[in-house]
Parts: sequence; C-alpha cells; structure tokens
Amino acid sequence: MSPARGTRGRQQFVPARPRAEVLTAVAVSATIVIGTALLVWLMRPGQVGVPGGGGLLNRQPRMTMLVVLTAAIIGGWALYVVRRRRPPRFGTQGSIAIGSAITVVLAVVAGIFWPGGVIRHWPKQPKVADVPATSVPSSAPTTAKTGTTAKSGTTSSTATSATTGTTVKTGSTVTTTTVKAG
Repeated sequence: MSPARGTRGRQQFVPARPRAEVLTAVAVSATIVIGTALLVWLMRPGQVGVPGGGGLLNRQPRMTMLVVLTAAIIGGWALYVVRRRRPPRFGTQGSIAIGSAITVVLAVVAGIFWPGGVIRHWPKQPKVADVPATSVPSSAPTTAKTGTTAKSGTTSSTATSATTGTTVKTGSTVTTTTVKAG
C-alpha cells in the first residue's frame, strides 16, 4: 500500500526567527561590545607614580561615582515604571522622562554641594624636555691591578686595567676610561 496522498516527502515547517528577535540580539551584542570598549578606555591605567593620569575613571573617581549612581537610579526608575501593574499618571514615557529629569537635577545639585568638590584638579605634568638630566657620578676606581675585583657595601664593582684603557662595570652601568701608559 502506498502512503497517503500528499504526505510523501514533506518536512515540518520551521518558521524563521521573528525580525524583532533578531534586532534585539544584534542590539544587545552591539551594546556589550561598545560597553566593553568604553570601559577599557575609561579604566586605562596611568603612568606609575604620576597622579592624575590614565582614563577618566582613574582621574575623576568622584565624578565617575556620581554619574554611575545617577545612571543606576534612572535605570531603576525606568524598570519600576515599566513593571507597574497600574498605568502611570503621565504614561510610561512621560513618567520615565520626568523621573530622569528629577534625577539629573538632583545629581547636579549633589555635584555642586559635594564636600571638597566633585572634580579633582591635578597639578600640571612636566614635559619630558622640562625634566633636568641627572648624571651619575662614578665612584669606582679608574686604575687597579689586572684581574682584581673590588666590592664596597651592596654595590659590586669590577675594575680591570690595561696599558691603553680601563673598563669599570658598576651594576648595570659600564664606564670606559682611556689611560695613557707611562
């Protein structure tokens, strides 16, 4: 007996993903990538020992805390308005806009009256050309017997002598001095 008419070779129909679901996935992925790149840029470290360098989160921690706290309050307010069972008095978008405006005004007032100021003022950093060059004086002997090693304190020095030149090695600095024979 043959299979029923019209059922041979048919497969189950699988509908494509809805467009809204695809757009939501793309938006969430882009938000994660952009947010990660922004955080890496904002949190970049500064030079060691130099205050006020690096990203904005390192240079202005008080302002960063104020902005992050403001954004969290606005997000919490929006979530509260959207999840309410009863519709808000000014509509969903109106209530979110009014709550956001009030939060921003309160954040500005908090920034104005912050004890010690919300913005840090760092001293001007010197340019590389402005820094005076320092010379390291050589305290190692310029002449010694051939093949001898001199040690003083925690610094070890090696001095060798020849008729035409002297090489002195102290730590990571090598100094060569030419000595005339005779």
